[in-house]
Amino acid sequence: MSIKKSIGIILGGCMMMCACSAGKKVSHPLNLDNKSYEKFISDTLVSTGNNYRLKKAIERLKNGEKVTLAALGGSVTEGAGPEQFTDGYAYQFFRALKDTYAPGNGENLIFDNAGLSGTPSQLGIVRYQKDVVDVLGGNPDILIIEFAVNDSGDDFPHRAFEALVRDALTASESTAVIALYSAATYGNTAAQKKPIASHYQIPQVDVLPSVKSAIADGKFAESDYYTDNVHPTTAGHQLMCESLMNLLAVVDKSALDSPAAVPGDFVRTPAFSGMKMISGDDGNVRITAGAFSKSDPNTQTIKKTNKGNFPQNWYKSADAKGDAFKMEINCKNLILTYKVQGSWQSEKFGTADVYVDGKKVGSFDGGAANGWNNCEARLIIDEKTAAKHTVEVKMTPGSETKGFTIVCLGYSL
Repeated sequence: MSIKKSIGIILGGCMMMCACSAGKKVSHPLNLDNKSYEKFISDTLVSTGNNYRLKKAIERLKNGEKVTLAALGGSVTEGAGPEQFTDGYAYQFFRALKDTYAPGNGENLIFDNAGLSGTPSQLGIVRYQKDVVDVLGGNPDILIIEFAVNDSGDDFPHRAFEALVRDALTASESTAVIALYSAATYGNTAAQKKPIASHYQIPQVDVLPSVKSAIADGKFAESDYYTDNVHPTTAGHQLMCESLMNLLAVVDKSALDSPAAVPGDFVRTPAFSGMKMISGDDGNVRITAGAFSKSDPNTQTIKKTNKGNFPQNWYKSADAKGDAFKMEINCKNLILTYKVQGSWQSEKFGTADVYVDGKKVGSFDGGAANGWNNCEARLIIDEKTAAKHTVEVKMTPGSETKGFTIVCLGYSL
């Protein structure tokens, strides 16, 4: 259901006082007056969905029980925009959630920021187990998924988004999933995601309409909210945080819904559910690395650790000689992610050709202009049923003396 409700909230974890009470002048982000602020926050709430899981998570948090929170997304989730990445919305939300609902010092709330710059849903589904479940030591109690400004309008990322939602809901009856649609000057892909989120009855928050409306009405300038075309300022991140807190406040004050079963059908098919990151040979995978036998130490770093997020990879250095990367795999889907070499690095990267069952399926340029060690995910195999396949990755003629890194691989059965 769509809800428009003004609520007074005190966010102790945010940087400015954001309490709102009728007739009282208070300080809001970007100097919004009370009425404009209330409208902004209220309009971000698309739906509370079925509130059972989220309301139960809030209840456990209030009772002092351990609650785990994860945010999975791109650079906005990672904290890009503010001078300090810990002023990003996800960190502000963690602090606000702890201060508002957790007793004592809030040690019962555990947080994992799994934002990674430039990554879309199709890479999110590959790294979900490693970067969320393994980090937390189990399935999260609250999971925010934010890829609305990273995903294209194509079918591929939205099939991956659905798989993320579905896998999280089915892996644990306790996991509450929140779909967050961040804003960019070029828009977002909320329109493609809303039917999926509604199908699974998960809460949805979309900040783009509120941002566009406030700018159009002269409440604040585009440069007040954005540091560029997509990353919010600290105050912009704060408005995202407070929009999420508004969702929780509405849910907390609402009657408890009956549990909702995960639907048996899919919105987008064939689905990517059960995606597994390949770390080496297993019962379904056999790899002969050939010239790609090294590990690239310069994969994309994640802000919270300042370390490469993909330490296990398949790297062909520029001077490496040898055979192609070869893999025998039983799978239904296969996603290959490669690195675009940082333009400042001295080693030159080239183009690799990928073959499936002897047929060329693509050529991928690891030395594209303006690279920054960023990841590019490509769908290599896409079938309705699992079958045995052979996959080869070899340098394109003319690129034999250049480097190339297969950052990670993910498959589903």
